[in-house]
Amino acid sequence: MLKSKTRRRVAAKTAAIGVVSAGLLFGAVPAIASLAAAPKPVSYTCTSVSGVAAASPYKLLMDVSGPLTSTPGSTIVVTWKLGQPAASPSLGVPAAIAVGDRLVVEAEVAISGSPVPSSTGNREVTGTSTPGAVASGVAPTLPSVLITLTPTATGVVAVRPDAFTLVHQQAAGTGVGSSLYDCTVANPAEASAAALTITVNTSGAGTGTPGTSTPTSTSTSTGTPTPTPTYTTPEPTVTVTQTKTSKPRKTTQIDKTPGGGAATGGGGEAGPDARMIMFGGAMMAAAAGIGGLMLRRRTATRG
Repeated sequence: MLKSKTRRRVAAKTAAIGVVSAGLLFGAVPAIASLAAAPKPVSYTCTSVSGVAAASPYKLLMDVSGPLTSTPGSTIVVTWKLGQPAASPSLGVPAAIAVGDRLVVEAEVAISGSPVPSSTGNREVTGTSTPGAVASGVAPTLPSVLITLTPTATGVVAVRPDAFTLVHQQAAGTGVGSSLYDCTVANPAEASAAALTITVNTSGAGTGTPGTSTPTSTSTSTGTPTPTPTYTTPEPTVTVTQTKTSKPRKTTQIDKTPGGGAATGGGGEAGPDARMIMFGGAMMAAAAGIGGLMLRRRTATRG
């Protein structure tokens, strides 16, 4: 019973995790897709090399990308990618392109807005590509162009695609190409919708393309205080010396010394001298010895 309850709890948790993961996945996909700017269709009227205009305008796909913000004085690089229409008609080459030949786009971009960038109005830019071998009537990949500008004040700058000419240059020869198509904007509103808008401010906030931010370090100099010497006046030291005169001590010896003798505390008044006692003892020992000899002699005579 306990195992079945545990299995049901694990299954419920797994299902909940799956639902949350699916929600994050399907919710993140539209967010990521919204970050990628899709090319905008712009209607162009193009005249071929034969001088005959197309019956209907070409819905070319224009992708103008670059930083969304900048600062005054910084260089901005904008990329303009020209794409073939998603549906027919397309810009097919009237003659085959050999390997090594180049396609050149001589284009114009309209730069407007405030602040005033490095130059205003229409600017001519050029892009080159090597498409490889392209058969006659096939629509090749069109070149991209780069636009460089420098704003000088805060405000908004708009970069809008405009007319262009597609040129074919052969690899061998003088390098002089032949024009394939001359195209002009047929719908200005579509061109304005495809324009890139750049906000110029002093803070230099994030850009549309990933970049590397350089932190600005501010150093604050703090002065080191100079130590102030402290002078201390030494106080005089007074040394007091006391001199004490000792009184003569009273001697403990006997004041009265017998004449002719050393002051030993004794003398003639102390009684008989010890030498007399020793002399008497010696005499007694000598008398005893003599008496013993005499007794020994008498005994020997009798025997």
